[in-house]
Amino acid sequence: MSNPNNIHHIPTLAALMTPFPYHIDINATVEDALALMEEHKVRHLPVTRAGDLETVISRGDIERANAPGHRLEEQQLYVHDLCARRPFIADILDPLDKILLAMADTSIGSVLVMREGELVGIVTVTDILRFCSKFMTELAQPLDDSIA
Repeated sequence: MSNPNNIHHIPTLAALMTPFPYHIDINATVEDALALMEEHKVRHLPVTRAGDLETVISRGDIERANAPGHRLEEQQLYVHDLCARRPFIADILDPLDKILLAMADTSIGSVLVMREGELVGIVTVTDILRFCSKFMTELAQPLDDSIA
């Protein structure tokens, strides 16, 4: 990651997002959402209504709803039963530092990434941790590989 001009650019969401995420309809069952998450090994799914982006559901939302004593535990649950919050939406070209700070300040676990009004990806805390780990590993590399 050598930079001869010592110029550093802050990456955008495009650098670490999962492109074209799987999504689920707001009227699907929670079991369908969980099965889709397990099939694709993801913890967050964008939620659509008639093809339009509505919100996001996470495995944590489902686990909380299935906890003993939860008011919905005895009912058939649908995605819309668990989706009360508005999603965190950002543009693909938004600088990563501002998004990370906003996620930390609001305790948000995922960001839906848009380009020209269309969903193009998702960034989760797990994506960010992987990106930061790789970035730190690259920073730790010697600047000049010829020096041993």
